[in-house]
Amino acid sequence: MKGGGFAGRILRVDLTRRVTEVLPLDGGLAEKFVGGLGLCVKLAYDRIRPGTDPLSPDNPLILGAGPLVGTSIPASSRVYGITKFPSSGTIGWCGGGGGRWGCNLKYAGFDHLIVEGRADRPVWLNIEDDRIEIHDATALWGRGIAETCETLWAREGRAAGIVAVGPGGENRVVFSMASIDNLATLGRGGFGAVLGSKNLKAIRVRGTKGVRVADRKRYRELNEKLLNRIRSYPQLQEWQELGLLKALPLLPREDYLQIKKRRLACVSCPIGDKDVIEFQEGPFQGQRFCSTSVANLATPLIYGFQDRTEAVKCVTTLDDYGLDMFEFFGVLALAGKLVAEGVIPADEAEPAIRMGSRTSLEAWAGKICRGEGLGKILGLGFNGLAAEFGAAARRFAPPLIKGMQPYIGPQGPMIWNLFGTQELGQVLDPRGPHVGASGSPTYFARRPLEAFPSHLDRMGAPEEAIRRIIPGLGREDQAPELRIGRLLKYSHRWFAILGSLGICARGQVNRFYSAALCADLYRAVTGLPTDLEGLRQGADRVWTLLRLANLREGFSRKEDGFPEQWFGAEGFRDYLTDAPVTREALEQMVADYYDEQGWEPETGIPTRGRLEELGL
Repeated sequence: MKGGGFAGRILRVDLTRRVTEVLPLDGGLAEKFVGGLGLCVKLAYDRIRPGTDPLSPDNPLILGAGPLVGTSIPASSRVYGITKFPSSGTIGWCGGGGGRWGCNLKYAGFDHLIVEGRADRPVWLNIEDDRIEIHDATALWGRGIAETCETLWAREGRAAGIVAVGPGGENRVVFSMASIDNLATLGRGGFGAVLGSKNLKAIRVRGTKGVRVADRKRYRELNEKLLNRIRSYPQLQEWQELGLLKALPLLPREDYLQIKKRRLACVSCPIGDKDVIEFQEGPFQGQRFCSTSVANLATPLIYGFQDRTEAVKCVTTLDDYGLDMFEFFGVLALAGKLVAEGVIPADEAEPAIRMGSRTSLEAWAGKICRGEGLGKILGLGFNGLAAEFGAAARRFAPPLIKGMQPYIGPQGPMIWNLFGTQELGQVLDPRGPHVGASGSPTYFARRPLEAFPSHLDRMGAPEEAIRRIIPGLGREDQAPELRIGRLLKYSHRWFAILGSLGICARGQVNRFYSAALCADLYRAVTGLPTDLEGLRQGADRVWTLLRLANLREGFSRKEDGFPEQWFGAEGFRDYLTDAPVTREALEQMVADYYDEQGWEPETGIPTRGRLEELGL
């Protein structure tokens, strides 16, 4: 296709037949679905047959990078994947900081990669410009993610990007994830298990072709203006020094600075939120690790760890196995409760499950990844425990949504009790619980309603939508309200815009962007005549097609339900009033969200008029 931004090609790999095929990217589809996340959704919709087993060879996985990826636009390196997830059975997205992988995919001449089938033995995929090779990975099978990446870099060169899985993915643990460049995680819900089910250990990409820009003069103007704004941000230096610890102070600053070796960033990111840490003393002295965020390293403190060094070491072990730590901790905590209640015999739970013990949890991580004894059941997640132990497992389980534990809630693991778009989004996103807040004003904060309109305008919400989201604001005859369901539609739209372009959605980056700027950048890079309204419509098209994909799988409003633990005196509180939320209020939020999307409020099925409007 002509223009810029897009490489113009899609690589399809059939592991069963060990053949590869280069497909042209349809320019009309690229414009219609924006790129990146949007095209991932379209490709998945066209290729995932309803009823496909997530871990069968018939379930494809799609990885893609948006049209801004590979340029120098700040923080434009994001990579997205789509597949049918084993934890929930839904078709959902996953995204990760692209490290060097996303730009190398574009530099090799590809916008998207489709992987189908299953290899008859462990393999790794090598993409080097137009040279596509499937290599034997027997020697890499069973190794951790860090060793896998270091081995391939040492053998093939460090300029490449690598997506890899650890033993968790190899053995199809439903809460296993993939890793990008041993820095960023990809795929809560079992993306790693889908790679493992295909006997695909790693995907190495190296490209040398670059990315063309359609309007270089306009591109330089927009990029320089954006960079100057970032440079003048008063808190820039603190963000660069502390990363996500600035927003989530789970570790004392002095403790972090003691173990920080250096900060790392994805290609084109001016801030960086990743870390190389090194233990300066104690039993792990001299050991060095990479982490997607130092805030994650402190997570075990929530579960009873007393020693911060032990907590950090535990998380690095889980990262190397390729396990989602939140799901791992939740599953182990439930298993420990079932042992204490006599549901699981104590002799089947050896070593004893101790949530504050690194040695106990690391031993269980190994058993889960090897499928040993009770570890095999735990590797099937909360659904596996419920299937094996029935009502008792369901009675003691934490709040669950689509078979997974929410990150955020009054009961933890990340304690927060105000109900906003992130909390409702844990229910209404088809992939299930995640932290893709996409810049919503309600994200881990209580802000005055007067601050919302400018924030929503930046996210691309039109004036008439803002009046629906905050009815009564600025009026003397009506008390202002906040309609969380209607707000979430624009949070999802904003996320789809950023994800389809390839811009990082994390708050310390997306704060510098607006939907209008995104439209300007899209036009300058691609040469396509898409204006702000066209970008909005493209993002809505993406989210509606994702809804259609899951309706086709049999999911309905019934799956968009709320855990019982979210209600009552110890449950969520209303964002404005602090009163306990009611089920009726949350059900109305769901209806409001559906209505704002142009879907039937009672069912969540997109209306015929909305489908025609979106060209679907």
